[in-house]
Amino acid sequence: MNLGLATLLSALTMSVFIDLGTRKVPNLLILAGILAALAFHVVADSGRGILVASGGAIGLFPSVAGIAVGFAALFPLYALRAMGAGDVKLMMMVGAFLGPMNTLGAVVLTFLTGGVLAVVMALWQRSFRQLAGNLHFMLTTSAVRAAGGEAPRFEPLAQTAGRMPYAVAIAAGTVLQLILVRSGGWALS
Repeated sequence: MNLGLATLLSALTMSVFIDLGTRKVPNLLILAGILAALAFHVVADSGRGILVASGGAIGLFPSVAGIAVGFAALFPLYALRAMGAGDVKLMMMVGAFLGPMNTLGAVVLTFLTGGVLAVVMALWQRSFRQLAGNLHFMLTTSAVRAAGGEAPRFEPLAQTAGRMPYAVAIAAGTVLQLILVRSGGWALS
């Protein structure tokens, strides 16, 4: 395992445990991760990225582009109040390590694992009916607003089905991206 991958996995592990305990991802951890990623991609030998077995740095520009992809993919959910700012910043950190295309793959897998984890949590907490009702309400009101020419937005709900520490989904999606890229079964790049 190369240093860049070890650093990413360490930062994700810390983020998961902190998010599980406090429901927040510390800015200092994210900043340290982004700076470590940028430093790695400037200093390390050139290669195809930390997800491939041969490893190597992708360079500063692709690293910054990965940050932008992480931001662009999750910021709309933050703007709709469906996600916290720490989750957006955590995906930006992942992007700094992976570059744009692998970050896009990690985002897709994060959304899939996040959906599965949300359903599992709702079933575990016996709040699936509330989850389904809330989803129906949010989609219906957003569709009505869109039909009326307004921008869709999610209002805070009177009763929620629970909050999920999304760092778990981000870590799971990133690890799945690693596994799939290394197995040769999935790569957007």
